[in-house]
Amino acid sequence: MSSSGTIGDADLHALVDGELDAERRRKVEDHLLSHPNDAALVEGWRRQNAALRAAFEPVALEMLPLSLKDAATRTSGPQQAPIETGAIHWGRPGASRPTLRLDEIRASRRRQAALTTIVTLLAGAAVAGLAALVVAGRNDAPRAPVTAAPAQSYAGRAGLAYATYVSDARPVEVDISRRGELVAWLDERVGFSRPPDLAALGLRLIGGRVTPGLAAPAGLLIYERADGPRVALYFERAEASVAPLAPRAGRDVTAIEWRAGGFAFVLVGRLPQEDMQAAAERAATAVAAAEGEKR
Repeated sequence: MSSSGTIGDADLHALVDGELDAERRRKVEDHLLSHPNDAALVEGWRRQNAALRAAFEPVALEMLPLSLKDAATRTSGPQQAPIETGAIHWGRPGASRPTLRLDEIRASRRRQAALTTIVTLLAGAAVAGLAALVVAGRNDAPRAPVTAAPAQSYAGRAGLAYATYVSDARPVEVDISRRGELVAWLDERVGFSRPPDLAALGLRLIGGRVTPGLAAPAGLLIYERADGPRVALYFERAEASVAPLAPRAGRDVTAIEWRAGGFAFVLVGRLPQEDMQAAAERAATAVAAAEGEKR
C-alpha cells in the first residue's frame, strides 16, 4: 500500500477489488477526480472484472464431475523412486549417475519455454518498432494530438457500475442494516441521502456504495427482488446542459434516466421493461417528494 500522501497503482487495484478501508477509499476517490488518466485506468479494470465475471462465472458454478471429486479425495500412493534421465554422466570415473525428479524436469522445461517466449516477444517488439520508425520517416507532416475518448453518458456509467457490482459477492459497501451510516455517507460524498422506497413493487433495498462519477463521486443503491433479480439506482451531480436520454433497452438490461434536484438518476436492471418503468416512476416520485420536503 502506498503512503498516505501518494496514490499509486496498488491503491487503484485495491479500490477496484474493494480492499480499502473507508478513509483510504475516500482519498483514492478524491485523487481520481483530479487525475482523469488514473480514473480511466480504474474504469478499464472494472470493465475487465465485469467481463471476466460474465465469461467465467457460469463455469465456476458448474458441478465437478464425479471422477474429479474422487481423484481429489483419493489418498496418494507410496512415493515413487526418482526418475532418471538416462543422460551420459561426464563426471569422474566411478561417480554415481545423477538423477532428476520428474518435477525438476518439468520445471526446467517450463523455464526454457518461458525464456523462448520472452526472446520471441522482444524480437517482435524490435521489428515492430523499426517498422514504425520507417513509416514515420516517410511522413513528416505534423499529426493531430491524440485525445481521450468523450466521457460516457450518465446511463453509460450507470450501466458499467451495474455490470461491475450487481452480481458481485459483495455488491454493496454499506448494507441496509446500517442505514444511518449509509445515508450519512451518501450525503457527505454525493450530496443525496433519500434512498427511494420501492418495497411496494417487491424491490427491497439491500445497501449502497460510492463510485467514481464524471466530475464528482456518484452513488449506487442496489435493490433486490425476492426471486433474485437486482436493480440499481445510480445518481450523480448533473450538468444542466445535458438532457436525459430516452429509456434504453439492451439485450438484457434496461436503463431509465431522469433529472431531479441537480442530479441525474438512472435506474438499471434486467427486469421486464414495464416493471423497470414502474420502478423508475416510483423512484422519481419519491425523489421529488424528498426535494419538496427539503424546500
